[in-house]
Amino acid sequence: MNINLKEIFDDQNILDKKSLEFLIKAIEKNNQSGFDYLEFKQALIRLHKMDVDTPTAIMSAFATASTVGLTKGSLLESANYYLNVLKEEYKQFNTALDKQMDAKVHSREKQKTSLLSKKEAFEKKIQTLTSELNEVNEKLTNIDKEAEAARIKIEETSERFGQTLNSLTKRIETDVELFKSQLS
Repeated sequence: MNINLKEIFDDQNILDKKSLEFLIKAIEKNNQSGFDYLEFKQALIRLHKMDVDTPTAIMSAFATASTVGLTKGSLLESANYYLNVLKEEYKQFNTALDKQMDAKVHSREKQKTSLLSKKEAFEKKIQTLTSELNEVNEKLTNIDKEAEAARIKIEETSERFGQTLNSLTKRIETDVELFKSQLS
């Protein structure tokens, strides 16, 4: 009997295609030989398509399957076997999912934390540099003011010195002329 696992597990075509395909492959890979749960379930589907009610379909399929050695115990055991196959796939899926979370989410969260720290350090540097720049600008302004005040003071001192020098020079020259005229 050719088993259509999609018909068994997604008869209404509502499950996620990628996930269904992955799980069906796992079941196919682990399919037990002989008449087991999968073949029994396929027989039930065929009987339902012929409008046989569920209790009658189960009894009819089981009666036929028992001729090839299927027992209630072996039927339930094989169903549990496939449940364990699915549980193992779930474990492997979760392991892969955890790796993806680490690679694509947690690593980015760590990267974000690192970048936020860098950003904070840059902002502190910018604040420090801005403060230092303001200090330098203030010093430049003060230097210009101090230089202008010193220039004015020096020019005033030079002017006063020149006036005083001129006055002293004139006095001495006047005295020299007076002495020359008075002393023979």
